[in-house]
Amino acid sequence: MTIRLVASDLDGTLFGPDHVPEARTVEAVNALADAGVIVAAVTGRSWFGGAERAASTGARLDWFIGSNGGHRLNVRTQELEERLTFEESEVSDLISTLDTNLDNVGFGTEHAGGFWFSDRFLEQFPNSVDGGPRRVSVVDRTDHDIGKLFVSHAEIHTTELVDAVEPHVPDSMHVTTSGISFVEVTPHGADKGSALARLCAKLGIDRSEVIAFGDNYNDLTMLEWAGRGVAMGNAEDPVKAVADEVTATNDEYGVAQVLEALLET
Repeated sequence: MTIRLVASDLDGTLFGPDHVPEARTVEAVNALADAGVIVAAVTGRSWFGGAERAASTGARLDWFIGSNGGHRLNVRTQELEERLTFEESEVSDLISTLDTNLDNVGFGTEHAGGFWFSDRFLEQFPNSVDGGPRRVSVVDRTDHDIGKLFVSHAEIHTTELVDAVEPHVPDSMHVTTSGISFVEVTPHGADKGSALARLCAKLGIDRSEVIAFGDNYNDLTMLEWAGRGVAMGNAEDPVKAVADEVTATNDEYGVAQVLEALLET
């Protein structure tokens, strides 16, 4: 199989335990880039902050697909080529419905310029995945500019919260988790598999020419779509089940091991 594009999740996958790409992984990524292979980060993180962090140690990325497939940044030109958002009032309706049917629910929203979080969400999850305090950067939430909805609960976490939220969300939307205790809801078409398919259609790349790496529930559609789906050794069991193969864990350079083998073929 000829690989023309590498797509990788970040946290738990391309990133090591310290949430940055390790030197060995960066070296493998850049060697593939030198060989003409396109590299795309495909993550739940947002492009503001996320793209810079992914490239902070010198990994030469071509595209950054963020918010679980909700937007696509051309890293080389810094053009935001695609951003999917909810229709007007959809998020307010969702918040009202979930608040009515689930007790102790917290909410957050992703906007073009940052994040808004409810007081309850901040009480439940005061720190970000990187360990620093979670900050509200959008003071006034509006309904016309939302790319992702975060839903938290004091007692219900991860996949159980997905199961609790899903019945109240329209079928066209996507409900998932990246292993963090809250869940994420994105608009129609904003899942990793669909976003990767749109990028490859733009580039004229067949799915058989794509290798994808992931570790969590928000990676399922991407690993299913790619011609070669690779689950990390630290991946959740359902992720391993849909993958074509399982590599080592992220702290054992699982992505680098596979990329290095590709370079030898």
